[in-house]
Amino acid sequence: MVPARHVRLRSIVLYNSFCTMSHIFSDRHAARVRPLWLITGFLVLLTLQSVPPRWAALAVATGLDARNLAHALESDAPRLPDAARALGRDVRAWRAGFAPFVPYAAHLAWLPVLGGDLKSAPYLARALDAALDAVEPSVALYEKLAPALQTPNAGAGLVAFSQNNADAIAAARAAVQRARAEFDALAAREISPPTHAQWENVRRALAEWEAALRLVERAPIILGADAPKRYLILAQNSDELRPTGGFITAVGVLQIRAGAIQIEWFGDSLAADDLSLIHPPPPAPLQKYMWASQWLLRDANWFADFPTSARTALSMYAYDHAVRADGVIAVDLRFLPPLVHAVNGFSLDGVTLTRENAISEVKARWKPLPTSDYMTAEWFTSERKNFLGDLMRGVMARVQSGDVNAAALAQALWRGLRAKTVQLYFNDADAQRAVVAAGWGGAIQTGAADYLNVVDANVGFNKVNARVTREIFYTVRLNENGGDAAVEITYRNPSRPESDACDLLRQRKDTTYASMEQSCYWNYVRVLAPRLTQFVSAQGVSEAGYAEEVDAVTALGGYMLVERNAEARVQFRYALPNTILQDNAYALQLQTQAGTAATPVRVRVIYPAAWRVVNATDALQRVDATTIEFQLTLTRDKRLKIYFDK
Repeated sequence: MVPARHVRLRSIVLYNSFCTMSHIFSDRHAARVRPLWLITGFLVLLTLQSVPPRWAALAVATGLDARNLAHALESDAPRLPDAARALGRDVRAWRAGFAPFVPYAAHLAWLPVLGGDLKSAPYLARALDAALDAVEPSVALYEKLAPALQTPNAGAGLVAFSQNNADAIAAARAAVQRARAEFDALAAREISPPTHAQWENVRRALAEWEAALRLVERAPIILGADAPKRYLILAQNSDELRPTGGFITAVGVLQIRAGAIQIEWFGDSLAADDLSLIHPPPPAPLQKYMWASQWLLRDANWFADFPTSARTALSMYAYDHAVRADGVIAVDLRFLPPLVHAVNGFSLDGVTLTRENAISEVKARWKPLPTSDYMTAEWFTSERKNFLGDLMRGVMARVQSGDVNAAALAQALWRGLRAKTVQLYFNDADAQRAVVAAGWGGAIQTGAADYLNVVDANVGFNKVNARVTREIFYTVRLNENGGDAAVEITYRNPSRPESDACDLLRQRKDTTYASMEQSCYWNYVRVLAPRLTQFVSAQGVSEAGYAEEVDAVTALGGYMLVERNAEARVQFRYALPNTILQDNAYALQLQTQAGTAATPVRVRVIYPAAWRVVNATDALQRVDATTIEFQLTLTRDKRLKIYFDK
């Protein structure tokens, strides 16, 4: 029996909500859709009015269990299996509660906004069932794996686990693949933007889930069970932005034998090359704007496509040291705080590092290059970055011994891979396919769509990217043959003003890290667009035109300067190929550059008057009868799609 006060409260909410909706749709512009909206609102509110009390209790339980799972993922690994199972039971209870209504949901497809979701309800339910069925096999595997990761030789434990549980891992992968197939089969054209966002989140999680299981399967290969493996470590400084995340400030080599990790070498990137050998000339912008005469390892990451830059780095290291490595692990400065949090209590030179002070402590230990005007032997034998080696060896020793918070370390790696603060490349084809499929490898992935990736390269010998921000405004005008586009990037440099003009030579003589953060910004910017794009014009850059990048895209580039305490704007205009339109739909793949902060992005789409927008994957704003706009904050790769009737 529902208490009378609850009935009265529901009635008041119902009345107030109905009045609010009437007010919203009182304007003349909404007159045509008002009846449908009012009917929809009435049905939804009537449903809420009659919600059984047990569902309210289930809602509370679901919220608590979701919070418990988040806590377990963050810092309480032993509770993770129980927390995952509890939330799974809650979701199954919701599924059972709504099951009687699912067959009838398609009859409400006529409703505005929610109609497509209701029409898709049977397919969503089937996909949800498949995802729930995939949970238990993976949770059972985790229960077996977790103790092995807490042993003094966690790597060897992972190898043994993979070898001893091959059939169970394969079965868990198959369950995830079935769930992925069900979600991929959904008609994305039908569902609303909020539902589509959740659908995309689940699809990405399933792809990462399968990739993780695949890497566990390949652990004996990756971790050198049969033969030792070597991996090149690239430490990138995102304060000095380069295409794959930052200037390669330090380089190392890990050797892994049967899961046991040994650091062969780790040090300043300036000492990583054998300068007695002849090296090829670098890409043209490095020659022209940084006066580089040889292409050395510290500049190997010139390509935004991380697999290409990784292969370049592997080739360079093999040439200089006659050592063939089996893959590349790149990390940038932003990965340090969550990493030291996972190895809680780690000290560097007597100072305990925390999530809050890790970056500032590393910057405080930075030492300038020798002050000579020309490169001398002292540049390449300096011990100014030895502290990075100490940091690397200390962290690896803690990880190898199992003296870490396993849940926090897993969270740090997962979030780092998603945010591209960690990027992986493997020579092993199966492992590399898994990494690329999950979006963990920094690969350029265009698909059959329009494509945009703004790639900056600091060519100013400074660390000003710690302060510089950027915003992107992309306008595309569609037609039957493709369309034309303009991308405008606005840069803001809040560095304190100084009386002298921007002097590039001075950058090499700064004596503190802080002074290198307060400077002018010399930038070589590239806009990556679909293959076969035709360059039209550019503003705000010099030497504009086609630039070098992988064949999957067309790169347009130019050189620019953002002075201290100033703003600069650049624009590229180009013609798009006819491949950007498929099946009466326009899709735009937005990729983030590794090493960049969250970036405001505005996408404006102008289309012919004879076309009509029937749906989109994200919430949009209408500018006029043939123009719509999306406003985003880009923190990871994203795909927008608009469905038209012509």
